[in-house]
Amino acid sequence: MSSPAAFPTDADDSLDNPDLGPFLLKPWYWERLAPSRVLQFAERAARVLERRGEGTKLELANDLATRAGQELLDMVDSSPVVAIKSLKVFDFQGMSLSTIDRSTLEINPDLPEAKNLMSWYDSEGKDTSLVPISAEAGATRAGGFKSMYFDRVFLSYITSNPSMGQEKPVFFSLYAIISHIKPDQIMWYRACMTCNKKVTEVFRSGYWCEGCQKNDSECSLRYIMVIKVSDPTSEAWVSVFNEHAEKIIGCNADELDRIRKEQGDDIYVLKLKEATWVPHLFRISVTQHEYMNEKRQRITVRGEAPVDYAAESKYLVEEIAKLTAY
Repeated sequence: MSSPAAFPTDADDSLDNPDLGPFLLKPWYWERLAPSRVLQFAERAARVLERRGEGTKLELANDLATRAGQELLDMVDSSPVVAIKSLKVFDFQGMSLSTIDRSTLEINPDLPEAKNLMSWYDSEGKDTSLVPISAEAGATRAGGFKSMYFDRVFLSYITSNPSMGQEKPVFFSLYAIISHIKPDQIMWYRACMTCNKKVTEVFRSGYWCEGCQKNDSECSLRYIMVIKVSDPTSEAWVSVFNEHAEKIIGCNADELDRIRKEQGDDIYVLKLKEATWVPHLFRISVTQHEYMNEKRQRITVRGEAPVDYAAESKYLVEEIAKLTAY
């Protein structure tokens, strides 16, 4: 099941993922969540399992929690299969999934993938220990639950197609080097310490969060920056949000701000330079946005991982074998 992905705002680095599932509901992991402090809505959470034996937390919110959630609760002992259209993927302290307003959920769908999953579960999956999907694994799968070796392209494939992503977001994987990080760009924004949305500084009153409808005496800084990446064929500027930027820079935005204030601009610039000329595996999205009445390509990092040279070598050997097979 699929639909065009709707990307988050700059202050929200979760990903609305178009293709997730089917999943198998593990019967002993169902729980009822308390209402949120900020938004009062019904919510339920369950653990879901994929055929790889990996599982994660799935939160059902609002109508899906009360309608489909109750139906699933009544049949959870039978380990139903669920297919979900439009989910948000969160990569914070491990991977988790959450429904959104337009999410749809189908129980025991008549799909080949669902039948294969149930067959696997009946034969061996029910005796498999659930392995949590880690934050690192989540990063490699953000943007379609695909690995860093799926849809691998060179940068020139993207930059030579300026209309790419015009109708709907497209996803690719890249092997690229970070060649430059502008030190004079806006590197971060002030964020609410509860919901991570942007806050506004209020004179003598701290920071106002529109989402939480409250003032706080403190706020945190979250990265929102652009970096230049290069490969043998081309180079491009890409947007990077907080979780991935922390891995690239090696510290959080609050720490980098402290370095700049206490140790000066030279050390700050040096810290950014230390993050350049390092190879990374990226999962990226390509979309179009309008700037000064002109359509422009926007490339956004959706997943990042250090290069595993053993896995990279295996991938290259397989690609060479494909070429020599013809």
